Amino acid sequence: MGKTSYLDYYKTILEKVSFDKNLLMKEYHKALQVLQEYEKKELNNWLNSQGFIQQPMTVVSANTSRSSGKQTQMLSLPRSSQTRSASA
Repeated sequence: MGKTSYLDYYKTILEKVSFDKNLLMKEYHKALQVLQEYEKKELNNWLNSQGFIQQPMTVVSANTSRSSGKQTQMLSLPRSSQTRSASA
């Protein structure tokens, strides 16, 4: 059996939880804590190509605190995903 990267692992997880915005956000932030910078960029590109986000995001360190003055990363979901999670 082949070795799976964390990036591939989190892509699989994010696909499986995409029906629920809160779960998607939770798993996305977990991924940001584990992935390398280049993997974070690749994950954001993949999320965009899958329609999970509406626009590309700037990669911000996952351990950035709100008190540091840096912007917190937000995931913007298409309305169809938000509607699905609200009705679930």
